[in-house]
Amino acid sequence: MSIAVNTSRIIVFLWKELREYTRDKKAIISTVILPPLALIAIGLVTVLLAIQKPLVISLINEDRGDVALQLSTMLASELTKAGYKVLELGNLTEARLNPQIDLIVIIPQGFTDNATSWDRVAHVRIYKRTGISGEQIDMAENRVRGVLAAFSSLISAQKISELAKMANITINIDAVRNPIQVEVPVYVSVHGEPAKVEDVWRPFIARLLILSFSFIVTPAATYVIDGIVGERERKTMEMLIASPLGVREFIVAKTIAASIVGLISALSDLLGLYLYTTTLAYMIGSFILGVIDPGLIFLHATVSFLTIIATISLSLPFISRTRGIKSASSVASIITTLGLAFYIAGWVVDFYKLPITTRIALLLVPYTHSIMAIQAYVYSDYTLVALCTLVLLILSILLVYASTKILDREKVLLAQTYYT
Repeated sequence: MSIAVNTSRIIVFLWKELREYTRDKKAIISTVILPPLALIAIGLVTVLLAIQKPLVISLINEDRGDVALQLSTMLASELTKAGYKVLELGNLTEARLNPQIDLIVIIPQGFTDNATSWDRVAHVRIYKRTGISGEQIDMAENRVRGVLAAFSSLISAQKISELAKMANITINIDAVRNPIQVEVPVYVSVHGEPAKVEDVWRPFIARLLILSFSFIVTPAATYVIDGIVGERERKTMEMLIASPLGVREFIVAKTIAASIVGLISALSDLLGLYLYTTTLAYMIGSFILGVIDPGLIFLHATVSFLTIIATISLSLPFISRTRGIKSASSVASIITTLGLAFYIAGWVVDFYKLPITTRIALLLVPYTHSIMAIQAYVYSDYTLVALCTLVLLILSILLVYASTKILDREKVLLAQTYYT
């Protein structure tokens, strides 16, 4: 069976497809404008709601000694500075019955005596309320524990100083309390030299880029489903294929058009993801947009385009033979689910460091090359970056070739196969 295609016809039909898309203002808004605006809005709403409903921490001081009062004052001050709402209640029952209170910190009776003694240990009790805000409550607990650790160090220093006076000797408090300490970690790049800020942030940004691939596999299949099955349902496919445009030119042009639209959608989603993450990062005093690597973004755009073509090509033999959009979507969802599984795994797992036998097995799946290209860039393995990108390009071309080769004009028009 000949698969010769007319390039000029493909270009003409591709131009027609893109012009139709640009005339669809609703599609442009939903594809290009809404994703970043929606994610920015989600980030702002998250920040604003977090400010409006801070976690509530109850401090209950059952001991009125000096040390207990100092600790209670220190906890209230530090937790308030951290943005928590602090309530000082009189008893545990009142705090436990109040559903608005997320964390309860109790300084029990006898705390001062135990903290200042030489043979007893003072304890603080913490109660955590179960609920949707579990992670935030854990963070609040860690903050409380940090304040308690700092206060414990102060008491320990006082005791060590007092012992030194009693023994009439000079003591370095840190040498007694913490004789072995770990210095602040020094970041180094993949080549061993001191890491720059962008070297520290690049792996996180790369993980975001890999995760963003999951946003393109489903839309890519959706665009080609609408382009092929939609033409059949609108009764326009017969007219198109009856023209000088052949079925293969029709399929190739639809694939390229869907890939371009999918790439625009992917870049828009990526911008939204960056802005959303930056909004949340701003809450903790970080700013990741300042360390974006243009080379990494260009690589991501290239790999995204090839990934979209591969996804569409894998779906084509099934989509072109289904009777309606619903059945086509069901079949395509199998392929898109595979892509989602790989990209979510790429967010968590470093494919670059997997055992060679595992990597070889995974390389049979096109989505692995998308992940490996981005991760290899982080490790400055540009040879592997080029190899993965080239393999993805070759796979995309071969998949398009294979998809168009097995197409049958009558089956594309009528879709009367067992796939329906």
